[in-house]
Amino acid sequence: MLRKLIVFFVFSFVSLYVILSPCPVSACGHEGIYLGLGYTQLFMYTPEKRMPPNGTRRVSFGPGYGLNFLVGYDFPNTRWGIQFPFEYARMKLNKAEWINYFGSSVEAVLHLVEWNNGFDFHLVGGAGWSFLSEGRFYDRSKSFGVTVGVGPGFSYYFSRTEKVSASVTFEMPVRYVHYFGDRLSRNGTSVVQFPVRISMQVGF
Repeated sequence: MLRKLIVFFVFSFVSLYVILSPCPVSACGHEGIYLGLGYTQLFMYTPEKRMPPNGTRRVSFGPGYGLNFLVGYDFPNTRWGIQFPFEYARMKLNKAEWINYFGSSVEAVLHLVEWNNGFDFHLVGGAGWSFLSEGRFYDRSKSFGVTVGVGPGFSYYFSRTEKVSASVTFEMPVRYVHYFGDRLSRNGTSVVQFPVRISMQVGF
Protein backbone atom coordinates (compact mmCIF):
# COMPACT_ATOMS: atom_id res chain seq x y z
CA MET A 1 0.00 0.00 0.00
CA LEU A 2 2.67 2.51 1.03
CA ARG A 3 4.90 1.57 -1.92
CA LYS A 4 2.03 2.06 -4.39
CA LEU A 5 1.22 5.47 -2.95
CA ILE A 6 4.84 6.59 -3.14
CA VAL A 7 5.08 5.44 -6.77
CA PHE A 8 1.83 7.27 -7.58
CA PHE A 9 2.99 10.53 -5.97
CA VAL A 10 6.40 10.42 -7.69
CA PHE A 11 4.86 9.57 -11.08
CA SER A 12 2.29 12.38 -10.78
CA PHE A 13 4.94 14.91 -9.76
CA VAL A 14 7.31 14.01 -12.60
CA SER A 15 4.52 13.82 -15.19
CA LEU A 16 3.22 17.29 -14.37
CA TYR A 17 6.74 18.67 -14.53
CA VAL A 18 7.44 17.11 -17.94
CA ILE A 19 4.12 18.36 -19.32
CA LEU A 20 4.11 21.89 -17.95
CA SER A 21 7.78 22.81 -17.51
CA PRO A 22 8.44 23.83 -21.17
CA CYS A 23 5.87 26.62 -20.85
CA PRO A 24 7.75 29.89 -21.66
CA VAL A 25 7.01 31.78 -18.45
CA SER A 26 9.04 32.96 -15.49
CA ALA A 27 8.10 31.14 -12.29
CA CYS A 28 10.69 31.53 -9.58
CA GLY A 29 8.71 32.26 -6.42
CA HIS A 30 10.58 34.36 -3.87
CA GLU A 31 13.97 33.80 -5.56
CA GLY A 32 15.84 33.27 -2.31
CA ILE A 33 15.17 32.64 1.38
CA TYR A 34 11.63 33.07 2.66
CA LEU A 35 9.68 32.65 5.91
CA GLY A 36 6.00 31.88 6.37
CA LEU A 37 3.49 31.92 9.22
CA GLY A 38 -0.21 31.12 9.11
CA TYR A 39 -3.28 29.05 9.90
CA THR A 40 -3.66 25.27 9.44
CA GLN A 41 -6.95 23.40 9.01
CA LEU A 42 -6.21 19.70 9.37
CA PHE A 43 -8.43 16.85 8.15
CA MET A 44 -7.57 13.18 8.79
CA TYR A 45 -9.37 9.95 7.86
CA THR A 46 -8.70 6.25 8.47
CA PRO A 47 -10.77 3.06 7.95
CA GLU A 48 -8.90 1.35 10.83
CA LYS A 49 -10.75 -0.02 13.88
CA ARG A 50 -9.96 1.04 17.45
CA MET A 51 -8.15 -1.06 19.98
CA PRO A 52 -10.28 -3.27 22.31
CA PRO A 53 -12.66 -2.91 24.08
CA ASN A 54 -13.97 -0.62 21.29
CA GLY A 55 -12.61 -2.77 18.47
CA THR A 56 -15.77 -2.58 16.37
CA ARG A 57 -15.65 1.21 16.06
CA ARG A 58 -13.58 3.14 13.56
CA VAL A 59 -10.84 5.52 14.69
CA SER A 60 -12.08 9.06 14.03
CA PHE A 61 -10.40 12.46 13.97
CA GLY A 62 -12.27 15.73 14.32
CA PRO A 63 -11.12 18.70 12.19
CA GLY A 64 -7.89 20.10 13.60
CA TYR A 65 -7.27 23.82 14.13
CA GLY A 66 -3.76 25.18 14.44
CA LEU A 67 -0.75 27.02 13.10
CA ASN A 68 2.02 26.50 10.58
CA PHE A 69 5.49 27.97 10.27
CA LEU A 70 7.91 27.34 7.44
CA VAL A 71 11.39 28.20 6.21
CA GLY A 72 12.13 27.87 2.51
CA TYR A 73 14.43 28.72 -0.36
CA ASP A 74 13.53 29.30 -4.02
CA PHE A 75 16.51 28.76 -6.29
CA PRO A 76 16.98 31.90 -8.44
CA ASN A 77 16.20 31.62 -12.17
CA THR A 78 14.71 28.12 -11.80
CA ARG A 79 11.28 26.67 -11.15
CA TRP A 80 12.46 24.79 -8.05
CA GLY A 81 12.52 25.46 -4.35
CA ILE A 82 12.67 23.62 -1.04
CA GLN A 83 10.80 24.31 2.20
CA PHE A 84 10.53 22.96 5.74
CA PRO A 85 7.02 23.40 7.16
CA PHE A 86 6.20 22.83 10.83
CA GLU A 87 2.55 22.23 11.75
CA TYR A 88 0.57 22.15 15.00
CA ALA A 89 -3.12 21.40 15.41
CA ARG A 90 -5.57 20.70 18.19
CA MET A 91 -8.14 18.01 17.32
CA LYS A 92 -10.68 15.64 18.84
CA LEU A 93 -9.95 11.90 18.76
CA ASN A 94 -12.86 9.44 18.59
CA LYS A 95 -15.27 12.26 19.49
CA ALA A 96 -14.15 11.87 23.10
CA GLU A 97 -10.86 13.62 23.91
CA TRP A 98 -8.68 16.46 22.68
CA ILE A 99 -5.17 15.65 21.48
CA ASN A 100 -2.28 17.64 20.01
CA TYR A 101 -0.87 17.05 16.54
CA PHE A 102 2.73 17.96 15.65
CA GLY A 103 4.27 17.46 12.23
CA SER A 104 7.16 18.51 10.03
CA SER A 105 8.42 17.60 6.58
CA VAL A 106 10.90 18.37 3.84
CA GLU A 107 9.06 19.50 0.70
CA ALA A 108 10.22 20.20 -2.83
CA VAL A 109 8.44 23.13 -4.50
CA LEU A 110 7.86 23.18 -8.26
CA HIS A 111 6.61 26.51 -9.63
CA LEU A 112 4.57 25.65 -12.71
CA VAL A 113 3.02 28.93 -13.84
CA GLU A 114 3.38 32.54 -12.74
CA TRP A 115 1.20 35.30 -14.15
CA ASN A 116 2.04 38.99 -14.53
CA ASN A 117 -0.69 39.94 -12.04
CA GLY A 118 1.24 38.22 -9.22
CA PHE A 119 -0.50 34.84 -9.07
CA ASP A 120 1.62 31.68 -8.89
CA PHE A 121 0.55 28.04 -9.23
CA HIS A 122 2.92 25.42 -7.81
CA LEU A 123 3.20 21.89 -6.47
CA VAL A 124 4.65 20.81 -3.13
CA GLY A 125 5.68 17.27 -2.27
CA GLY A 126 7.89 15.48 0.22
CA ALA A 127 8.19 13.33 3.33
CA GLY A 128 8.35 13.87 7.08
CA TRP A 129 7.08 12.80 10.48
CA SER A 130 3.93 13.14 12.57
CA PHE A 131 3.25 12.90 16.31
CA LEU A 132 -0.01 12.64 18.29
CA SER A 133 -0.05 13.36 22.01
CA GLU A 134 -1.80 11.32 24.69
CA GLY A 135 -5.34 12.45 25.55
CA ARG A 136 -6.86 12.81 29.00
CA PHE A 137 -8.01 9.17 29.06
CA TYR A 138 -4.46 7.74 28.70
CA ASP A 139 -5.73 5.16 26.20
CA ARG A 140 -2.50 4.80 24.18
CA SER A 141 -3.35 7.51 21.66
CA LYS A 142 0.25 8.76 21.82
CA SER A 143 1.62 7.79 18.39
CA PHE A 144 4.58 8.50 16.11
CA GLY A 145 4.35 8.16 12.33
CA VAL A 146 5.91 8.95 8.96
CA THR A 147 4.30 10.94 6.14
CA VAL A 148 4.59 11.24 2.37
CA GLY A 149 2.49 13.48 0.15
CA VAL A 150 2.07 15.87 -2.76
CA GLY A 151 -0.46 18.57 -3.59
CA PRO A 152 -1.22 21.95 -5.17
CA GLY A 153 -0.42 25.43 -3.99
CA PHE A 154 -1.39 28.98 -4.99
CA SER A 155 0.35 32.23 -4.09
CA TYR A 156 -0.48 35.87 -4.67
CA TYR A 157 2.57 38.16 -4.61
CA PHE A 158 1.26 41.55 -3.58
CA SER A 159 4.73 43.07 -3.23
CA ARG A 160 8.00 42.57 -5.12
CA THR A 161 11.16 44.64 -4.87
CA GLU A 162 14.82 43.85 -5.51
CA LYS A 163 15.32 42.95 -1.85
CA VAL A 164 11.94 41.81 -0.47
CA SER A 165 8.91 39.88 -1.74
CA ALA A 166 5.64 39.19 0.09
CA SER A 167 2.80 36.80 -0.70
CA VAL A 168 -0.37 35.17 0.62
CA THR A 169 -0.07 31.41 0.03
CA PHE A 170 -2.58 28.54 0.05
CA GLU A 171 -1.26 24.94 0.00
CA MET A 172 -2.91 21.53 0.42
CA PRO A 173 -0.54 18.54 0.19
CA VAL A 174 -2.51 15.27 0.26
CA ARG A 175 -0.58 12.89 2.53
CA TYR A 176 -0.38 9.26 3.51
CA VAL A 177 0.53 8.83 7.20
CA HIS A 178 1.47 5.58 8.92
CA TYR A 179 1.46 5.50 12.72
CA PHE A 180 3.50 2.64 14.19
CA GLY A 181 2.64 0.04 16.81
CA ASP A 182 -0.50 -1.10 18.60
CA ARG A 183 -1.57 2.38 19.58
CA LEU A 184 -4.59 3.84 17.78
CA SER A 185 -5.32 0.42 16.24
CA ARG A 186 -3.64 -2.96 15.91
CA ASN A 187 -0.51 -3.37 13.75
CA GLY A 188 -0.20 0.33 13.03
CA THR A 189 -2.67 2.86 11.66
CA SER A 190 -2.82 4.14 8.07
CA VAL A 191 -4.28 7.63 7.69
CA VAL A 192 -5.09 9.93 4.77
CA GLN A 193 -4.38 13.52 5.74
CA PHE A 194 -5.42 16.84 4.18
CA PRO A 195 -3.64 19.81 5.78
CA VAL A 196 -4.90 23.13 4.43
CA ARG A 197 -2.23 25.78 5.00
CA ILE A 198 -2.92 29.51 4.59
CA SER A 199 0.09 31.67 5.32
CA MET A 200 1.74 35.02 4.89
CA GLN A 201 5.22 34.64 3.39
CA VAL A 202 8.09 37.11 3.17
CA GLY A 203 11.16 36.53 0.99
CA PHE A 204 14.60 38.12 1.37
